[in-house]
Amino acid sequence: MPDPSSLTKSRTPRRQVTAPLLRRDSMGNAYHVLTFDLPEGMEALPGQFAMVRGAEWGDAPLLPRPMSFLTGGNRPSILIKVFGEGTIRMARAIPGEPFEILGPLGNTWPAVSPGKRPLLVAGGVGVAPLLYLARELSSAGEKPIAVYGGRSHRDLPLNEELADVSELYITTEDGSRGAAGRVTLPLPELLSDDVEVFTCGPDRMMAAVAELCAAKGIRCIASLETPMACGYGVCLGCPVKRAGGGYLYACTDGPCIDATSIDWGEGNHAPRRVERGER
Repeated sequence: MPDPSSLTKSRTPRRQVTAPLLRRDSMGNAYHVLTFDLPEGMEALPGQFAMVRGAEWGDAPLLPRPMSFLTGGNRPSILIKVFGEGTIRMARAIPGEPFEILGPLGNTWPAVSPGKRPLLVAGGVGVAPLLYLARELSSAGEKPIAVYGGRSHRDLPLNEELADVSELYITTEDGSRGAAGRVTLPLPELLSDDVEVFTCGPDRMMAAVAELCAAKGIRCIASLETPMACGYGVCLGCPVKRAGGGYLYACTDGPCIDATSIDWGEGNHAPRRVERGER
């Protein structure tokens, strides 16, 4: 089993840096991995995120975009899906273009409990923090199970990289790759007493995963994707309804939160929608 300290400790203080884009790797027109050149490094751990904005964007879009780390270190990277103005600009960025990066922010994925095998459930760009986790687990000698779903084969960025470090199951809603159906399709057979679930993706997907886990008494950790302006608890723009009343804040209480702590409602736990793919 992986050393729990490798995933839950050694969190470093956040800092604001300006770093040039080292490269942009495109997967079709919709998905891109942006890798930055940061010689001094950013010790981001799996599950953490950064607020990212082009340093030459001017007044619009004004706010940075929250993005999960795909990797940390001196070549930190993020995965984006083109949706709004911010991600359109990111998708057109060229090497050398400067970006402002504030991070690392938020908590990490918790350690896997002794005797449990991690089961990762990803939807769309929710694969980014889970691939980072899978790589860390694999390097520690623990190969996780992973279930990755998308609308079609075009919506499975980084699936080959995930297959390299996990026992991977793929689903697509149109049946163009893997099993035909939603990402929850194989879960009834995979959910057992010896697994713990880590999930990231659309709200309704995570709500469904959380419901299946709760029915079997299986621990489920969800990485929340909510809008926010600052990333560290000042703007209070990322409230999420807490089970039993009150609110959690995705930036300071999360983004990785025990799914039983969240009031999933009908899957619309975020009061406002964030640009999908921007954390």
